[in-house]
Amino acid sequence: MAKNLLIIESPNKIETIKKYLKGMDFEIIATVGHIRDLTSRGMGFNEKTIEPYWIVPTKKPKGKNDRPKHEIISDIKEAASKADKIYLATDPDREGEAIAWHVYEILPKTEQEKCLRITFNEITKDAIFEALKKPRKIDLLWVQSQFARRIIDRLVGYKLSKLIKKKLKAKSAGRVQTVALKFIYDREKEIEKFKSAKWWTVDANLDDNITLILREVNSNIKDLNYKKINDDVHGTGIDFKDEQSATLVKNNLDPDNFEVYAIDDPKIITSNPKDPYKTSTMQQDAINKLGWNVQRVSIVSQSLYEGVKFKNGETVALISYPRTDSVRVSDYFVKKVSKYIIENFGEKYYFEREFKNSIKAEKNIQDAHEAIRVIDPFIKPESIKKFVTVDQYKLYKLIWCRTIAAFMAPAKYENTIVRLINNKNKFYTYNRKIIFDGYRKVYSEVGNEITTNKLSLSRIKIGKIFKAKEINVTEHESQPPARYTQATLIKALDEAGVGRPSTYRTMADMAIKRGYASLENKSYHILPIGCNVIEELQIFFPYIVDVQFTKEMEEHLDLIAEKEENWKEWIKDDFSPKFSKDLDKAKEKMKNVKPEKVGRKCPKCNRDLIYRYSKKNGKQFIGCSGFPDCKYCEFPNSSIIKLDRKCPKCGHDLIERTSKWNRKFIGCSNYPKCHYIENIPQPKKEDKNKNLNIKPDETSE
Repeated sequence: MAKNLLIIESPNKIETIKKYLKGMDFEIIATVGHIRDLTSRGMGFNEKTIEPYWIVPTKKPKGKNDRPKHEIISDIKEAASKADKIYLATDPDREGEAIAWHVYEILPKTEQEKCLRITFNEITKDAIFEALKKPRKIDLLWVQSQFARRIIDRLVGYKLSKLIKKKLKAKSAGRVQTVALKFIYDREKEIEKFKSAKWWTVDANLDDNITLILREVNSNIKDLNYKKINDDVHGTGIDFKDEQSATLVKNNLDPDNFEVYAIDDPKIITSNPKDPYKTSTMQQDAINKLGWNVQRVSIVSQSLYEGVKFKNGETVALISYPRTDSVRVSDYFVKKVSKYIIENFGEKYYFEREFKNSIKAEKNIQDAHEAIRVIDPFIKPESIKKFVTVDQYKLYKLIWCRTIAAFMAPAKYENTIVRLINNKNKFYTYNRKIIFDGYRKVYSEVGNEITTNKLSLSRIKIGKIFKAKEINVTEHESQPPARYTQATLIKALDEAGVGRPSTYRTMADMAIKRGYASLENKSYHILPIGCNVIEELQIFFPYIVDVQFTKEMEEHLDLIAEKEENWKEWIKDDFSPKFSKDLDKAKEKMKNVKPEKVGRKCPKCNRDLIYRYSKKNGKQFIGCSGFPDCKYCEFPNSSIIKLDRKCPKCGHDLIERTSKWNRKFIGCSNYPKCHYIENIPQPKKEDKNKNLNIKPDETSE
């Protein structure tokens, strides 16, 4: 039997770690997430003492290769009894700390004395060996902070869900999901209240496709009301409050007489790269640039962290831990990335830069936490393309570019403003040319063009006259605030200090899963039932839907982790009494929502048909009020294509249907009694990698 036992979370890491520990007498066992959970009986904890009741889950595993938790625990106990040392190497966050504690707790005291806690931020030989040199005890404060989170979520989720199921006929409510829904609700109200405004601009384009911006109007134009002029309110030069004023200025211009009267001295503008990724910024970029959803980003990033098998059979981890709110990078990695940049681009391209976390984040980021970065800068995206999936390649390329660029010198531009006059109306344009590409070099290396505004300055002299190709009065209209996408919702939650790297995925997904909002053209549209939930919770539990409460709760959890607050006392003395009082009030006074009747009877059982909402996508459908006894339903907006063929199994009509993965297939109209299906050949997708173009980050200049 092995002398050393290493406990990790994911079985996908085992093969990668084994090769680094070869010959060192290690056995590796994965917990496959949590091995214990709060019991589902009652609240799962003693409401007077706040003592949690932990049990080993008895649910059957979902995956084919998954095993029951009691079997995993049995294996851990057996291996622990024969090991000299037990290394608890679960993930380097509070949840991982709690999992390590649960493993420790299920062991006999003699085995507990052998336990050592280690963490590593990346699955590499150096990181693992460094961790083995620095074992520590389990951080009980981190564990207690995680307990507090679980119990508050259970307390709020169980009791609020029970209340709104009964009163509002809604699916559920919870601390995490409700605040994200409130963001979506508030944005919808902003859109409803929005009143558009119009303004007009005078736009001149010269023969050489030079666009001019109006900056000063002739002060002597007849009949012009100068109170109708705004100076650069919308960043488009001079704005006019009405079309008539803009037209008077246009008519005051001579199309053949735009004279250059000044050329400003060139100014050097620098553009800096962004910080390396943290979880929220990686999710935002992958959603915006790759068109993914947050769940897909989480799955693919985890696979890059756990390791990818190359052609020679070797499994290699490609990125660091993907759940982090830190942008800090280790000195060890800085040496590696500086070597790559200097060798491939030259010394002038490397820029020594320190990345600092926000004050809030710095307090509660474990030392092991770094930004999301590639492990080896020398592993270029193109070199692994044929060994990985399309999704893995795309996300790795995004992370690789962001990582390398973060350590490169700023890009430098020379900006020259050219000023023109026409009948005392003054315009300007500019020339911007790149004089040093800096960090943008890494993007051009992977096939991204660097675009700049270009004028032929050699042809522009003071006194030169240009003719206008066209002069237009253009109408503009202000637009309402954009609805949240998954990317902008995560950004808003992050900026508000709400949530943590491990919760963004849940917060972005829950409104859809609970049927409170729908995603249309990648934007959230809140549904009536979602509005109902938020409006009632705002009346009886204003602090639950308040961003500040959620932010303050995260701060309480940080205080627990820093030994500045007792987790049980905070729940028992501060939170629970107020919540219980408000819950009693809501049970008495919250409105009872009755299902909206369609006005027809169910053709199967003759009970009333009612409008309901799908748990899958939030869309409205018609169902029987006798559910679950009667499962009759109608989808009025769905288009079912009836085929001129009968089912070979039962003789009913065949119809074209769509799976939950949005794939079309042929099925029997007698489903679910008949399960006959035929696959419809799907069109082959083009290899998007061929033209994958990751644009350089937006930069502050």
